[in-house]
Amino acid sequence: MELYELGILTNKETEGLELKFGNDKALIQMIHEICNRSSWLGNVLADGGIPASEKIGKNAFDYLIQVKGMNNLHSDERATPALALNIATASRGSDHLRSRPAIDLYHLPEKVLRKIYSSPIPYDGPLSSEHTEYVGKPWQVFWQENCYMAVDCLGICKYHTLFLGATLPNFEDWPAVIYYNTGLEFTAEDLWYAAERCNNMERLFNLREGLTRNDPYKGDTLNHRYFDEPCRRAPRMLSAAALIGRNSAT
Repeated sequence: MELYELGILTNKETEGLELKFGNDKALIQMIHEICNRSSWLGNVLADGGIPASEKIGKNAFDYLIQVKGMNNLHSDERATPALALNIATASRGSDHLRSRPAIDLYHLPEKVLRKIYSSPIPYDGPLSSEHTEYVGKPWQVFWQENCYMAVDCLGICKYHTLFLGATLPNFEDWPAVIYYNTGLEFTAEDLWYAAERCNNMERLFNLREGLTRNDPYKGDTLNHRYFDEPCRRAPRMLSAAALIGRNSAT
């Protein structure tokens, strides 16, 4: 719809369908055309964001909000550095289910954050209760990345973890879950390192497939619009690029 509003897509490509924001009927019609590949544009969009942008041309890729080929979840992370870092470095691309420290938005006291992010591996670095700050966010993202990988390995929904609440189960609780279900004995540290190995394997796979830091198609970076366009509704504009640079240095 944005491409239509900008004139990059015209009535010729949409076959007369007015893909303007707010046109619900056109949106539903386009969904059917994508599912059935029943029009030129529907067939193009059915191939995914990056292939579609290349076929549409006219710099359409510049407007595609994606990381590693995965389109973003209709969210704007410019005002939340930790979440921006999450989608930039997640192995599966712009994925809200990887390493996103959602509790960063709760303004929890630093003492509470310290208790969470210092277990099961000690951490004495900086932390901040302010979600617009850069302080401590790389460690939070790294910790959450291991947390969510452990949850995936256990087959537990992320909604029943620290993803949504500071008092929900984490590494200290899961050994008991495993023991009472299987009789196998693990420590919290065992689960941490197992999750870290899994994450490293995914990273190694991406590296083998050509992952580089700044490649806009499959790298650990964000669309230029995160850096170039003002954040109109957020408290203030923040540079996701600054956090990515700091994380690399760390």
